[in-house]
Amino acid sequence: MIEPIKLQLLFNENTERGQQRFSLKYVWKKSFNDLKKALIYAILFLSLGFFPLKGFAGSPFPYIFKYVGFLYIGYAFILVYHYFAAKRKTYKLIEENINDFKTRDLNMHFITLNQNNIVIENSLNTISSIWEKINYKFVDKYLILSTLNNSLHFIFTPSEFKKSDYQTLIDYLQKNSKQIS
Repeated sequence: MIEPIKLQLLFNENTERGQQRFSLKYVWKKSFNDLKKALIYAILFLSLGFFPLKGFAGSPFPYIFKYVGFLYIGYAFILVYHYFAAKRKTYKLIEENINDFKTRDLNMHFITLNQNNIVIENSLNTISSIWEKINYKFVDKYLILSTLNNSLHFIFTPSEFKKSDYQTLIDYLQKNSKQIS
């Protein structure tokens, strides 16, 4: 039986803030693509609704195009509102989380690598998952570790680890889980 490997994570306020802000941008990246599409569709439908075309004179089509164009503008405004509301709430939660970590023992952040599972623990919670439910990918300088069918994400950087612990984690991930693109 192989002994579990315990990796200690180094807590740094600035690193934690950077990771959480990156996480917000990463999650909202898809919504920004939706926002771009909504604005393009809004411009397209509004131009068809307001541009005088001979074939549409006296028909209800210009009104339908105008209505759909305004609906897309409303959708774009809703996406922008939700982004700024989520950003404000996330930044508040980041500060609360960092304050919670500060009041507890800062050296209580560990990753335990077993033959069958991975355990991520800190002073606030402990998460364990079997290797078959783990995916990972690299985005810029960040390692994004996903568990529970990509519904829970952990973000790591090399600066959080001691010596060669980061490479040990990567080796275990490559051996026991799958990389997604």
